[in-house]
Amino acid sequence: MDSKIIRKMLKEEENALLDFKSIFFDINDSKSKMDFVKDILSFSNSTINNNAYIICGVKEDGTGNKEILGVHANTHIDDARWVQLLSSYSSHPINFSIRKVKLDIENVSIIIIEISKDQKRPVFCAKDHGEKLKKGNIYYRNGSTNDIAKDLVTVERIIQKTQQIGENNPQSDPTYNRYSKFPPAPYYEFFGREDELVEVFNDLINHHKNYLLSLVGDGGVGKTSIAYKVAERVKNDIEEGVSEFDDVIWISAKDQRIYFDERRELEREFNSIEDLYNKILLIFHDFNFLIKTSFAEKLKLVNEALNGTSFLFVLDNLEVFSNEEIKRINDFVKNAPNGHKFLFTSRHDLRVQEIVSVSSFGKETTEVYVDNIIQELNKNISGKINEIEIQQLFDSFYKLTNGNPLYIKFFLSQMYKGRPLTEILSRRNVDSEKPLKAYCFDSTLEELESDEIIMMYSLAISEASYLSLNELICVTNLERNHIQNLLEQLVARSMIYKEFNKGQQVYILNSLLKNYLIEEKRIPGAEQVRLTQKTRLFDIYNKDINEDYAFNFGLKTVINKNEIMSFNMSIDLLNSNELITDSIDVIPKLYSGNYMLPLYTILRKISNRRRVTDFHIYNEINTAFVQASANTSYKELKTMLSVWKCILYMRIEKYDDVIQEIEYINKSENTHQNLLLVLKASALSSQAKEEFNKQRFKKHDDYREESNMIFGENLQEFMKKPYFFFIKNNIIKHYRYNTNHLKQSLELDTKDYSPFIPDFDMVNRFSF
Repeated sequence: MDSKIIRKMLKEEENALLDFKSIFFDINDSKSKMDFVKDILSFSNSTINNNAYIICGVKEDGTGNKEILGVHANTHIDDARWVQLLSSYSSHPINFSIRKVKLDIENVSIIIIEISKDQKRPVFCAKDHGEKLKKGNIYYRNGSTNDIAKDLVTVERIIQKTQQIGENNPQSDPTYNRYSKFPPAPYYEFFGREDELVEVFNDLINHHKNYLLSLVGDGGVGKTSIAYKVAERVKNDIEEGVSEFDDVIWISAKDQRIYFDERRELEREFNSIEDLYNKILLIFHDFNFLIKTSFAEKLKLVNEALNGTSFLFVLDNLEVFSNEEIKRINDFVKNAPNGHKFLFTSRHDLRVQEIVSVSSFGKETTEVYVDNIIQELNKNISGKINEIEIQQLFDSFYKLTNGNPLYIKFFLSQMYKGRPLTEILSRRNVDSEKPLKAYCFDSTLEELESDEIIMMYSLAISEASYLSLNELICVTNLERNHIQNLLEQLVARSMIYKEFNKGQQVYILNSLLKNYLIEEKRIPGAEQVRLTQKTRLFDIYNKDINEDYAFNFGLKTVINKNEIMSFNMSIDLLNSNELITDSIDVIPKLYSGNYMLPLYTILRKISNRRRVTDFHIYNEINTAFVQASANTSYKELKTMLSVWKCILYMRIEKYDDVIQEIEYINKSENTHQNLLLVLKASALSSQAKEEFNKQRFKKHDDYREESNMIFGENLQEFMKKPYFFFIKNNIIKHYRYNTNHLKQSLELDTKDYSPFIPDFDMVNRFSF
């Protein structure tokens, strides 16, 4: 090392990269060599990306003044022994050097220990030594003193200075390591979630029977933080002697993390049931002993260890395991002796009996959380966020992040790096967001089967990012029961959510997943075109029903989105002379109580009478309309279903059926009471005409009298209401036709009544 650099360091005060010692460490003295280990561990975890130095042979008096004493002339540096000592306490090798340097002016020698900036960080303490060193701790240099990294902010700052590990190479997760049964806290400051904590303690920790509970929710929503807080409180109770547990054992299967806004692959700690055995046995045995022990022997030792003890096990991030591996873990839990309790965390529903669902923050909680994160980041990261911009655009920011703590932290980190919030909100397809989306979605997307992928694509293509069960049936062409099972699986994997929208349950994607599926071109082109065409139907027909049509078909009380779309499609069918196959397939899937589809198909068959008999039409009317009636609960809709059913009966001269249908309806306080009665009068008039033609004049007179009375009492009110021209005109024409054989028929003066509502095209060719 250049003498000028040494002289410059000798003028500096102790700091995060520099320390002075009066004498060199003594490897034969227990306290001295532990001081050496702790110092090297601390400097190796530097949060500043420069080499660090310990200079021995220099005394500092605390005011900045130094006295260069030098080291004893016989001081011998045995590099191998110091390396061997350090390697027994460090989780992995540390890059450092020790050398003696002669100072010509003072004519003394000093020893300089240089700790390279090129390290794989963090470095853990691998074993205990009294109160000086604790296994699992991460020691680091905090100013001019040694400290313990107790929060993830510090740990992440340490990791960010790593030079030795390439960008794509996995590294150990700082919060979960093989040596520590209880890791550093995976949060900056625990925030909210008191309700979830109470639920876990009530349903697991303090419950006299329950021994297993799972925290379930999205990636980044805070499951691990809740689990840690539970474990931390239990551990504190253990230390204070007020807990029945002997210890807390923590093991994680986390294989990736988001560090601020960077995604990093991690070396998983928990890959198999054997890793869990190792974690348990490390409490009782040395790691080197376990390496040489067979699986069968480990199982025996675990059974011995669990008998007579009581542990709280936290098994984190279990969504990465296959169903078969989860079964092995569950078998281990079921067969464990009484007294042990297990807390799982997973993005997927593991189908355990006791679960606590962890949801995103609400709007008000998000506001407080955003403020806390900004204040915390201001202490540790250079840069300034535009807080006024966040306040002005908070609603949009909340919609983007969906209240997910990880999303919030990610985008705030992006803003600290200079990316304006306006750009974040307006430009979705940016490389800077891919780490978050890959972290949250990749592993689960890779596990989905083809039909599940189709479901995800359908929701992504949808303009609103949500669809109902019936809409998904229309889009995917999959069977109802199959789709229901798939939806439950996707909900269990936290890929989609259930919500209520306009009175019906819908399935929804968050905006990040939707953008990711589309931006990354995960949806094949042909499939995207097909799904787009299907979902576009919903956008076209999701509109208010024309008021005149709503009145004439009994739709004024219909509010459900699927039902409204189904009826709008039916109206288009009735207004078209073309057979629209797509709509015909979709209408009953959206709403099986839609009687307008059978009305359309039967009217088409009536127009082709040469191909079908009245008998077949009659059977189809009964079958189709009975089925539609059974699938609707709207009173007015049921009434108009019967009206149009009667109109079809009139067309095939089934007058008895008309009368029977109308008499079955409860006409009290019915908006369409006058219509029902004039229809009945028309049917009675037709029966009277038939009796007259058969020269059964007594029956003719009875039908005629009843018909005229009903018709005369209801015609005026019926004509005032906005019924189709088709209905009004046919009833009047039909009544006149059935009375033209009489010398004196009932006068039907309609000139003072409201104008007729124009018909839909389909019925222009038909009459009673």
